[in-house]
Amino acid sequence: MLQTDSYRKGLWRIAVITSLGWGVLSFFPMINAGRPFFFRGRFPREGMREFRIPTSENHLYAFMGIVLLMLCLWFFNIYLYGRLGKVNLSEKTRMISRYVLSYVFTTFVYYGMMALIYVASDGARVRIFPLIVALTNNTIILVLMDLIFLQRKSDQIAVENSQLKMNHAIAQHQHLKHQLQPHFLFNSLTTLKSLIKRQRPEAEEYLVRLSDLLRASISTQQETTIPLKEELKLCVDYLEMQKVRFKDSFQYQMEVPERILTTGCLPVFSLQLLVENAIKHNAFTVEEPLTIRISFQEPNSIVVWNNRRAKQTLEPSSGIGLKNLAERYRVISGDGINITEAEEYFSVELTLLFDEHCHN
Repeated sequence: MLQTDSYRKGLWRIAVITSLGWGVLSFFPMINAGRPFFFRGRFPREGMREFRIPTSENHLYAFMGIVLLMLCLWFFNIYLYGRLGKVNLSEKTRMISRYVLSYVFTTFVYYGMMALIYVASDGARVRIFPLIVALTNNTIILVLMDLIFLQRKSDQIAVENSQLKMNHAIAQHQHLKHQLQPHFLFNSLTTLKSLIKRQRPEAEEYLVRLSDLLRASISTQQETTIPLKEELKLCVDYLEMQKVRFKDSFQYQMEVPERILTTGCLPVFSLQLLVENAIKHNAFTVEEPLTIRISFQEPNSIVVWNNRRAKQTLEPSSGIGLKNLAERYRVISGDGINITEAEEYFSVELTLLFDEHCHN
């Protein structure tokens, strides 16, 4: 269906160009024959002098006749396509009806024009060959229109597929993020329970920071990515919560230039997840503290690094963490994350996202 002005304008541009083109092409047989190709310069009645139009007028009349005929055919075919598109018929029936009506109209228009020429030339005989040419031209118009509509449908399908992929990616990302939030909240509440039993003042401070962090997470509920500056703030809130619990047995460092803070973005809670993993999977004391370092690495990466000291007894793990983050990166940008696991340290490199990947 012709539903957009751009396609209508495009069709009419093609109609005008092709009509003028056919008019120009009509000069060649006229130049060879010395007369318009759609009637002969003689009359069937005996004794009547031969009718001849001056050559320049022959060319002009023929040019105008061809252009007018082609524009009529284009107009009718465009109109017919729009009208039949509103009729409740199958695609095949619509196409057959369109072709039959189009050829009938072409024949009618041709003989109508020939009747006018007959009167104007006082008896010029109508020829069959130009009718064949007119039907051939109409076939070309029908084929061109079908190609244009096929291309339009192809473009529409491509746009719809792209939109479906985007919607699927957003839904998939939201699902992954919603997996992560209960995971984080469960761990935080477990820690809070432990603090309430042993360290009530620290538990109160921890609860205040947890409240601030959850408030921030609600404000980013519908967001896929977040500016680096805001993501670092969420991460610092989480680290300060852990400082309440572990005191001086762990420390963290931020080495991110000010100029980088507002230039890129990261998936929401990506840094918090990485530092949470570092705290969860390592043993640390005041004598041998855990060190977490978040730094910028040229040209456009954020690296989360921590020293390693494996726990003797591993805590139960849901396996959501790194797998979740890697999948979220794949959904958003098509890239993964770089993990480096050595005996003395563990690091994860996250590529900063820019432009089209930084959206809500």
